[in-house]
Amino acid sequence: MKSTANIAQPNTKVVARPQKMTVGFMKEDNGNFSSMRLMSLISLISAIAFGGFTLAHPDVKEVGINLTFSFLVAAFTPKAVQKFAEQKQ
Repeated sequence: MKSTANIAQPNTKVVARPQKMTVGFMKEDNGNFSSMRLMSLISLISAIAFGGFTLAHPDVKEVGINLTFSFLVAAFTPKAVQKFAEQKQ
């Protein structure tokens, strides 16, 4: 007969709780931070800034409008393209 005096008993009082996954504005569904959303936010803020500069200085009208429009496109197009590219078939 073997002695069981030196064998540790398992701790059955520890209960693993599932962790809550919070999805914020800058996080994807899987919980990772999204650099695409950060770049879109920076582009949107830049479009607002260049639009305000264009309104304040009418002498840069055509260049300012083109630059503002370019930043608006850069803010919204990549996220839309990513949505269609990552669709499951």
